[in-house]
Formats: sequence, C-alpha cells, structure tokens
Amino acid sequence: GLVTELIQARRRVALTTRTWHSPLELPPVHAAALVLPAAELRRVLDRALELDPGALGDASSQGLLPVHAALTRGAEGADAEALLLVVDATAAHHPAAFGHADGDRRLPLHLALEFQTAHEAVALR
Repeated sequence: GLVTELIQARRRVALTTRTWHSPLELPPVHAAALVLPAAELRRVLDRALELDPGALGDASSQGLLPVHAALTRGAEGADAEALLLVVDATAAHHPAAFGHADGDRRLPLHLALEFQTAHEAVALR
C-alpha cells in the first residue's frame, strides 16, 4: 500500500548517491517525488493527495517542497515522466509552490536549471 511505497522511497533516497538531501530530513512524499518510477509515483501522489490535499505544499526541514525534490531527478526517460507528474500535480493542487524558495532561497526554476531539467520544466506546465 501507500505506506510501504513511501518507506521504499525513503530507502531508495538513502541509497541514491546523486542526491544532496539527507534522507532522514525528507518527508515521504518528497522522497517519493525524488526516486519512485513514474507508475509508482502516480499511485503515491494520487493517494497522498486524496489523504492530504495540501501534501504538495508541505515543506521539509530544509524548506523543500516535493517539486523541489522532483526537479533534482534526471532529465531523461522515466525520470522525465516522473518529473512531469510532480510538476503537473503541483500546478493543479499547489501552484504557489513554483514561487516558493527553499532554505537556500532557490525557486523550483533555479533547481531545474541547476540540475539541467530545464527543458522538461521550463514551461512548469
């Protein structure tokens, strides 16, 4: 179920070396946005939003929103599909997130440029 998928997402974050986040500081939805494949991520996002419509607006201890975490993913293939799922869900449920700066005062667009995901995220749908 949802809890199992979120726990698995947090474990994957712990094993992902390309991230700069402490996995213990990432809330489960953030961890899911960072590492789950698109099919799993769609289920997790749908269920998380059903349980908490504000889930995409909850900031981590570092000021990150799930869209910030998603924008640090790779920019090709399945990662791009998962990234766009988070961008689309954020646009639909918490559009103010695109103007939210993280703890380092970076907007989602800054992360898109930094992690070279701009060509998928520039429109930010």
